[in-house]
Amino acid sequence: MMASSPQAPVWVRPDRPIMTRANLFLAAAILGFPVVAAFVAVAAPRLPLLQHRSMPVLAANHLVTLGWATTVALGALQQLLPAAAGVRRDPSAVVTLQFVLHMLGVILLTTGFWTRKTSLLIAGGTAIAVGIFTFAALAASILRQRTRWLPGLRFVTAAIVCLVSVAAWGLVLVLNWRLVFWRTLLLPTGLEVHLGLGLLGWFGLLITGVSYYLLPRFSGIRDLSALRPGVVFAGLTAAVTGIVLGAFLSPLLVRAGLVAAGMAGLVYAADLRRFVRAWRSDAWDITRAHWRIIVVETLLLSVGAGLGGLGLLPSDTTRWLIAGVSLFLLGWVTLAITGQAYKVTPFLMWYYRYRVGLTPFEVPRLEAPYWPRAGVAPFALLASAGPLIALGVLVRSPVISAVGGAAFLAGACLFSFVLGYSWLPRLWTIGRRPPSPAEPR
Repeated sequence: MMASSPQAPVWVRPDRPIMTRANLFLAAAILGFPVVAAFVAVAAPRLPLLQHRSMPVLAANHLVTLGWATTVALGALQQLLPAAAGVRRDPSAVVTLQFVLHMLGVILLTTGFWTRKTSLLIAGGTAIAVGIFTFAALAASILRQRTRWLPGLRFVTAAIVCLVSVAAWGLVLVLNWRLVFWRTLLLPTGLEVHLGLGLLGWFGLLITGVSYYLLPRFSGIRDLSALRPGVVFAGLTAAVTGIVLGAFLSPLLVRAGLVAAGMAGLVYAADLRRFVRAWRSDAWDITRAHWRIIVVETLLLSVGAGLGGLGLLPSDTTRWLIAGVSLFLLGWVTLAITGQAYKVTPFLMWYYRYRVGLTPFEVPRLEAPYWPRAGVAPFALLASAGPLIALGVLVRSPVISAVGGAAFLAGACLFSFVLGYSWLPRLWTIGRRPPSPAEPR
């Protein structure tokens, strides 16, 4: 802002973070991350005991998927989707209503799982579904007005379709628990569909698509001809289709879907490796460090899915499935989110500006602006948590999984402090001090 006077202009800068409606989702997810992680820490020792359907585990699972990952995604897409589609649009007032519905639904759903009350599950599932349907309508409006069609948009569009489907399917499942109008869904059939749509359809397609949009900008790659996003998209789409149809028709289709997911993952890992190798900035970059771990986890998950589809995994397939889902959600998905938080959300700037006290002119002059020292510990903890929990499941050790859960909780608390709570005291001082002057341009 510039205040003019007869003498000379005086530049001032805002004395607090600027919150948009889309930032409500991001702020809620990051500030609430420790709560999500606390549920994970409680649930982790139960996984090696194959208590994956116990209520504490179901509560933690839905907090990770809906209260953490989906909340971040909804906030990020409010800003990213119009930019990718070439549409100029600010988040409307409907976004605030969507945010309220989503957060209310997450709270009710979690409480319902914890207390075993289907009435709360139905209420929470309804609120979440209505919020997601509202988001999908806004997204459809943006896509209809698009002025360009980047490769990542087909991933995002398909992911949103899967999000709507998994929200509707989840509501059907909780209604069926109460009313039992479709007995087939009480068997693993309903869960297989839910996992296929939610994990591979929503998170898998979304994260791969967004990475094909963002990573060329981060890494500086100009020639994209060596990349294979079309192959990855076809493989993931085939995987989701095979798992969903196979749940009703034939286990062979489910296996074929897993093989397709594994093949798509191997191609995607090769593309990620090209991005990371081209990322040749001399400055340390914590986002790049995240993606290096994600490459390794992509390979592990892809090989596991392929071997599972071919029937080559040793004995207990349920144990392998639990380990894979744990690594996928607590490792792959979580690292993709936390890694991007240092670049594509306002939170890192807020950390430097409102916690460290730098001016906007000083941040770009830092030797490694994307390597905050305070971010190293949460990165190390979160990067180790998912693999430890998965390893504990495979070797049947509740202790190892508990250590992984504790690492996830500690990493979440530190991450949430660095990019969230550390600048909150500045909000409490609003009105007590005048805006501080900025350097002249």
